[in-house]
Amino acid sequence: MKTDLYTKVILTIIAVALTLNLLKGSITPAMADNKKYVTLPVNPDGSINVNINKVNESMDVNIKSVERGAFYYVSPIPVKIEK
Repeated sequence: MKTDLYTKVILTIIAVALTLNLLKGSITPAMADNKKYVTLPVNPDGSINVNINKVNESMDVNIKSVERGAFYYVSPIPVKIEK
């Protein structure tokens, strides 16, 4: 008798938790991460025009790290360095 009551209570708790989880998923949108992406126009040759404003001198650019999957689905972007 006690086993039957225990099983019913546990299954009821699981059912309520699953129902709440289902409702929570339909109310809040799923977000993969908090990164924001933009679409850039690409030139016919595949290059992208970049305009950096308010810089009167040369900039030192050092890439410290890149996430492992950052360029997984992206083809390389050619970069022209002018001196």
